[in-house]
Amino acid sequence: MINMKCPICGKDLDLQNKQIGTSENGDPIFNEYAICHSCKKQWNLDKQRAKKIAAKKAAEEKAKAEAAARAAEEKAKAEAAARAAEEKAKAEAAARAAEEKAKADAATRAAEEKRAARREAKARARKEAIARLAADKGISEEEAERILKERARARKAAAQKAATDATATDNSEEQKYGNIPAEEIRDKREKAVRKGYEDMLATDPDSKAAKKKKKEEAETAKAKEDVKSRKMDDYDDEKSSDDEDDEYEYVDEYPRFRPGRIILGIISLLAFGFCIYKGFVTGLSTSGADVTSAPGMNYVIVALCMLVTALLYFIMNNRDTLFAFLIPMIVYIGSAVFAFLKHGDEFELLILAGVSGVLAVISLILAIASRGGDDYDDEDDYDDPFEEEHDN
Repeated sequence: MINMKCPICGKDLDLQNKQIGTSENGDPIFNEYAICHSCKKQWNLDKQRAKKIAAKKAAEEKAKAEAAARAAEEKAKAEAAARAAEEKAKAEAAARAAEEKAKADAATRAAEEKRAARREAKARARKEAIARLAADKGISEEEAERILKERARARKAAAQKAATDATATDNSEEQKYGNIPAEEIRDKREKAVRKGYEDMLATDPDSKAAKKKKKEEAETAKAKEDVKSRKMDDYDDEKSSDDEDDEYEYVDEYPRFRPGRIILGIISLLAFGFCIYKGFVTGLSTSGADVTSAPGMNYVIVALCMLVTALLYFIMNNRDTLFAFLIPMIVYIGSAVFAFLKHGDEFELLILAGVSGVLAVISLILAIASRGGDDYDDEDDYDDPFEEEHDN
């Protein structure tokens, strides 16, 4: 419990509950008092607490009222701004509408003025024509006006009659040519009639057409026999030349995958240089008697394998043989197995084992591909001497 001090003398205050009245039911009401026996003063603590609570509530209500007032003011400002913007938009729309209406009225007036000017020009031209006709024929203006009206009616009737005649002519032409068949049908009928006429002439053995047809058939049969005999002779000559060529060994002037061999040889040389460098850097000697257990010696052995494969690829670069790929592949496999077994703590040896394995696989793929497609298919280039005859 916190001891309260007297604000006058600074001594401890005595806290006591005193009855200040009764409730409606007759129950006593107590308040807590702080009593200073030295100063003979006492303070109603519950009353002070109630005052503080009331002041706090009043402050909160005041803050709420101020917030509500600010919100109402902001809302009023926003509504005023919205009304101002709406009024401005309405004013602008009204101004645009008035401007467009003024433009439309001006255009309408201009059109009316143009039509009025055209009507006035027509009226002046009519008056001038009437006056000219009356002066030329020496008649009154009323008589000249009647003559001009009759001429206008005559021109209008002539124009209508011309349009009617053109329509009737079009309809008559359509009816006239409506039963003519299409061009394709006419061609087919013409060919059929011509063929029937030729067949009729062919049935007559003494006709020129029959004799000409027999002569053409004889010449065609003779030409086929000549072509057949000539192709048979060419076939025999080609077969004899093929038999002579079989006695000699076929040598390809450009071995397959030659660029690939060169690239593999270069890669092997680079690996040889790297292995030699690592071997001398790591060290070739050990404290024991086994020299092959030195890490540097393992690099040197792998380097020798790489050198051998490079030399094999370069030496057999111009030979189209399967061993040009298989022998380097075997050396690659040996170097990969040796590097994998002897790598120990050397991570570079493990990488070299993987590289050797990959090169071995590439060599195997090239070996298989080099053997594929070697058999020459004679059927693609062989011309059947009887093919033309069978087709015909």
